[in-house]
Amino acid sequence: MSELFKVKGDRLKIAAYSLICLALAFGFFSRLVAVFRYITFFYPDQVRDAEVYMSMWQGKLPTLGPGASVGGYKLLPLYYYLVFPSTILGVDPVFQVLPNALLSFLSIPLLIYFVYQLLEKTENSKRLFLAALAGFWYSLLFVEIFINTYHWNPGPILFFMLCFLLLYKWQLEAKLPHSAQVGLWILYGIVLAILVSLHSTTLFVMPVAFIASCILFISRNRKNLKKCLLPLLSVAAAIVSLAPYWRGELSRNWANTKGILTKITSASAEAGDRNILERIGKAFQTFVELAQQAYFLGFSGWQTAISIAFFSLLLVLAFLTYKKYKGNSTITLFLAFTWLVYIYAASNFWGLSVIHNKFIILFVPILITVVALDSLDFSSLFNKIAIAVLTLFILLSIILNINFNTKLFAAKYGGDRAISTADIVEIFEQIPARSTVCDLKAEEKWQLFNISYSYKYLDKYISKRDLEFVKDCQPGNYALQPKNEIIQAIEISWPMFTRLKNEQLKGNYRLFLETPAAYVYVVE
Repeated sequence: MSELFKVKGDRLKIAAYSLICLALAFGFFSRLVAVFRYITFFYPDQVRDAEVYMSMWQGKLPTLGPGASVGGYKLLPLYYYLVFPSTILGVDPVFQVLPNALLSFLSIPLLIYFVYQLLEKTENSKRLFLAALAGFWYSLLFVEIFINTYHWNPGPILFFMLCFLLLYKWQLEAKLPHSAQVGLWILYGIVLAILVSLHSTTLFVMPVAFIASCILFISRNRKNLKKCLLPLLSVAAAIVSLAPYWRGELSRNWANTKGILTKITSASAEAGDRNILERIGKAFQTFVELAQQAYFLGFSGWQTAISIAFFSLLLVLAFLTYKKYKGNSTITLFLAFTWLVYIYAASNFWGLSVIHNKFIILFVPILITVVALDSLDFSSLFNKIAIAVLTLFILLSIILNINFNTKLFAAKYGGDRAISTADIVEIFEQIPARSTVCDLKAEEKWQLFNISYSYKYLDKYISKRDLEFVKDCQPGNYALQPKNEIIQAIEISWPMFTRLKNEQLKGNYRLFLETPAAYVYVVE
């Protein structure tokens, strides 16, 4: 351990610690500071969950989580219980996003530690540098920042995935007293329960990974009955953690569980006639889309070509350098198995593949890249070219993500910033009580956004002006117009966005109030 901190004259370690400091500083600002400028509280899902937390304070404890986007079932409810303690800070919706932002920030040092453990046989300076590079690159990913400064259940997946993997490594490798092993297995079950509550992908993939991990652990300790019983502690911990769900299912005659099982069987049946080549093609497409959605941020011709080239190079390098791989075998095998289960599950789903469906594999390109760099040296021309090309891909990904992050921060803090929840509350506090507020762009966005949902929440719990919100503007109504808006791409390109500057309205709209973020009119 002392070698880790000997940096004098070691340029690689100096670079590594510099990257770690930059990753933590940027991660802290982009997550834990920027989260307090909440500019995306306009989707009905966010308002629905905000009302759930308020109901929890009234003793109405949820037994189901958010609804799945496909399949007609609902997720398990632990995400609500994970977020709920932060609402003790207040009713402002920003406090409901804070757990995601905090876990996103903590996932940066956790990923650095994870990669450092993965590359256990690599020379110390190089090992630290590659771990730092992984953490720095991850800290800049725009989609990870956006989703975790926005209240949404898939956000914490990476943090708990890393916890799950590290817990398993310690269980399999660490020589711990029995009491510590008991604690780790209980924690392992709790983390599993949280993971299966976050998204449909983790709901379907992680139980399979968990069962496989238990089988491997038992096979390695089959002569020790005491150890073989330890996985039962995880099973019990997961079941107890999900007690609210079981309580609800008993009253529903297991309707939601039946819906989940129906989705599993129907998805397998729908994809049953797909041959192996189609499934391989779907897997390749999934990872190329991941590169487009998270690493090169776009679907233009050149970004598609770059994404294909990037993932193809990673596959080639993985094939050519696997014999030189010196990584931790426990982590590697568990990761590989989990990814294969995910790929199989993804090959059963041929619908639209949005970025949150890939959060379970979000860090795969980073891990494969640092492993490839670890296996390469400068001994041959091919290796030198491969290192140079990988470096260019990393730099391009960093530049493109910094570009989108700059746009996001400009939308939060710039002179032409987008409207935030705090701005809206400030405006509501200056509108006469019991007034009617209408939506200027109802026809454009009412079905998708229905901003009255967010407006009603902010007024009901914060400004408390007893305002009424309507779709159509009538004389005497108040109308709020943001000076600047972020226009988000939909479906596969989400959450990439462009910015729109609104001109002040004339005619029948008399200016009542102007703030740095909005115009407020009285309709005449």
